[in-house]
Amino acid sequence: MLAALWLVACVTQPSALTEPDAAQQAALLRGMSAFTLEGRVAVRAGDEGWQASVRWRQRDDISEVRLAGPFGAGALQLRFDGQTLSLTTSRGQTLSGDEATATLRQQLGFDPPIAELRHWLLADAAPVDAAQIETGPNGRPATLQQQQWQIAFEDYRAQPLQRSAVQMPRRLIATRGDVRLRLVVDRWKLGKAR
Repeated sequence: MLAALWLVACVTQPSALTEPDAAQQAALLRGMSAFTLEGRVAVRAGDEGWQASVRWRQRDDISEVRLAGPFGAGALQLRFDGQTLSLTTSRGQTLSGDEATATLRQQLGFDPPIAELRHWLLADAAPVDAAQIETGPNGRPATLQQQQWQIAFEDYRAQPLQRSAVQMPRRLIATRGDVRLRLVVDRWKLGKAR
């Protein structure tokens, strides 16, 4: 019985995740090499609009995005390595460079800021241009303005990253001119690509 009590005492309980402050969280997210999100996006561009499921996988500088309509209809797969965009259409046609950019613009109804989005998804400014960030009462970014885009971050939820519980936005609303993009994140996976 004494041995059993000793074994129970030696079992370590998992430590609770700590919630970093806003500056610590920003540093953690900037140092993160990979993340995956799954969710839904709705876009209004002028008089046109569409909805799709989205899966974004980031590994270092490589962004892989899959957009699909209801039941997988009209799926597009994008791959951006920081320099070159490639696009695979629902018909299996693979395009790259300017041809991929033009096709994506035609399919979406606007030019998406792919290089910047990987940062904006994490409620952070892209490092390439000046940005204006306003924080909310919790110290987390509430709005961001960069490259004529206005992004609102809403409904922060705790997500595990290393030994921390970072606060990640569940909803993002990005607007520029007559384009309005609304993203609802159903699942975050931080720190690992899957």
